[in-house]
Amino acid sequence: MDNLRVQADKIIKDYAFGSTLTGFIPVPFLDMMSLVGVQRIMLYRLSKLYGVPYSKTLAKIFLASLMSSFTATAASPALGSILKIIPGIGTFAGGVGMAAMGSASTYALGKVFQQHFESGGTLNNFDPDVVKETLQERFEQGKELSKKHQKKITI
Repeated sequence: MDNLRVQADKIIKDYAFGSTLTGFIPVPFLDMMSLVGVQRIMLYRLSKLYGVPYSKTLAKIFLASLMSSFTATAASPALGSILKIIPGIGTFAGGVGMAAMGSASTYALGKVFQQHFESGGTLNNFDPDVVKETLQERFEQGKELSKKHQKKITI
């Protein structure tokens, strides 16, 4: 199980980092669609790793449900996307905000599904309502990891 956990952690971190790049897509709302695409691929990879049957339909439903559970913070990526309408500074500010929130949300989603799969769960018995508190905690951890990663890049 430790080897699986290490591999899952790597997948989650790789996709969380990769999802930051979607924030810099200059087209409003295309960035958000790309973020969801990255998250779906991560969920697919985690499902394969844990030997859990993957369902594209269930993945879409669960990711949409979980993303909406971020309450006020869920508005941040949408706001970041909308800011991109303003040339120059809006594109930059929106990209930075979208990148940070995208990374944190991808990390949180990955960790929630990792925990579910490690406990023997599948997509068929996943209940988004049960994990909302854990999701928010993982989102906060993801924001901290994103900040640390940004500091490493700027140094």
